[in-house]
This record gives sequence, structure tokens and C-alpha cells, in this order.
Amino acid sequence: MADELDINQLILETIDERCRDPFVKKLIKKSLQYEIDIWNRNPRKNDIESQYQMIIEKIVREIPE
Repeated sequence: MADELDINQLILETIDERCRDPFVKKLIKKSLQYEIDIWNRNPRKNDIESQYQMIIEKIVREIPE
């Protein structure tokens, strides 16, 4: 069975291959990274929601109009 690093690498490679929009790609990668962080730290639900909101807002601000 593949270890966690192999699985993470496969996920990242699949995102790079399949996703055409750089902002969507960035959002997916940031969200996945935060999911790993959640597993390691077990933060409160409010903190999780707040952090996701910050991730989304930051990436949305980068999208040109």
C-alpha cells in the first residue's frame, strides 16, 4: 500500500494535470494543505471555518477582474 506521502504526491500531480484554472488549482491545494493541518492539530470548528474563509478571500482577491 502507498504511504501518505505517495498519496499526497498523487493528489497534487492529478490537480496539476487536470485543473486548468490557476486560481482554482491554488484554492484546492491550499484547502488540502489546511486539511492536513486540521488532522494534526484538531482546532475548534470556529477556527476551521474562519481559516477557510481567509483562504478563499485571499485567493479571490488575486483573481483579476
